[in-house]
Amino acid sequence: MKLLVSAAILALSSMAMLSDAHISFRYPCPRRGPYSECPQPKDNEWNLVDYDVQSPLGTHDSISDPICKHPSSFAGVRPTFTAGQTVQTKMDVDVNHNGGSCQWALSYDNGSTWVVIQDQFQNCLASAPASSTYTVPVTIPANAPTGKAILNWIWNNNEGNRELYSSCADVVIQGTNGGSLSGVAPLFANYGPSSPLIPERAVSGGDWGKKYFDARKPITVTVPAQKLKRQVVDMN
Repeated sequence: MKLLVSAAILALSSMAMLSDAHISFRYPCPRRGPYSECPQPKDNEWNLVDYDVQSPLGTHDSISDPICKHPSSFAGVRPTFTAGQTVQTKMDVDVNHNGGSCQWALSYDNGSTWVVIQDQFQNCLASAPASSTYTVPVTIPANAPTGKAILNWIWNNNEGNRELYSSCADVVIQGTNGGSLSGVAPLFANYGPSSPLIPERAVSGGDWGKKYFDARKPITVTVPAQKLKRQVVDMN
């Protein structure tokens, strides 16, 4: 009997975990992601692995996690992307909520400031099958500065609870050594009571939050030039 009860509790727990899971980056790896291809934790860091990486950061009623969820990734090699490159990002999809509006943004100061580099409104991830790995091309701006950066995927779903999803991946950009990147600051809607409310599109008669996206503020991110390593040539 005890074994049956334990099995039932385990099954219910697994169902609860699945019901909370939705979508996140798989490539590039999200911070502290549980995927085998991601940087692995040290022996004393396994308790820091985020097995709930697909879950939303909050709803319009409350905030459960910061925008990047974690202050850093596990130590390891960051993928390097070249300015102008189109990256075939991979999303780990559990439920697509009939799509929604996506923003992709870069930060060069560990998430203090962001600039949007790509949008897809209304139908983002709408065709992603449930329980799949889905590829989305994301283009790094041709004038993106060189430096360590965070690539962030931000999503407001069309159906279901009024939620905000965000997935942060630590990357390296090879571009202009010193320079600026201009665009708009991302919209963080359905992220606590003080944030804009984007309603369910079908229930609201098609309102997907266009007025809020149109009102995003212009922003310029400036990245200082990096000191290049001097190469010493032996002339002997």
